[in-house]
Amino acid sequence: MAYIGNSPFPKGNFSATTHNGGTAVFTMGQSPGTKNAVLVFIDGVRQDPLNYSIAGATLTLGTAAPAGTDNVQILVSGEELGVNVPADDSIAVAALDTTSAGTTGQFLQKSGASTIDWATVAGGSITTEGDYFYNYNTISADVTTTVASTEAAFVAGPITIADTFTWTISGELTMI
Repeated sequence: MAYIGNSPFPKGNFSATTHNGGTAVFTMGQSPGTKNAVLVFIDGVRQDPLNYSIAGATLTLGTAAPAGTDNVQILVSGEELGVNVPADDSIAVAALDTTSAGTTGQFLQKSGASTIDWATVAGGSITTEGDYFYNYNTISADVTTTVASTEAAFVAGPITIADTFTWTISGELTMI
């Protein structure tokens, strides 16, 4: 077929195969990913996608095709593509921008195998010179706070120690 300009560039991997009837299971040359990317003809009559299923590169008809030589034609309009997984450290902060329900001071935390949730920063220490140890409001687990002999640390109360938990302080800590 002649074209004015450049000839069209076909996208995807299209295939057409013919098969002998008498069976309900056929192997296609590729995995289309969905039966909506497949056209099946038996003796020239297009089959409704509701009458067949796809599993990988295998097509299974609801009932066997009538016996015949090359009477089943399968046209695949593309193949299933893998999902691109970004390389480690390749996502910029702007790509993580979200409009969900987090509030100022919260961060996204992995909370399950495939979920992240908003979380609040728990008390702890900042180890950069000139910064300070900041306050716990509630101790709700056994905690050990270590203050090096080269540091001065303080906390401002009140602080509640919940249930039977223990807060162990190693070093010098001033409470005000």
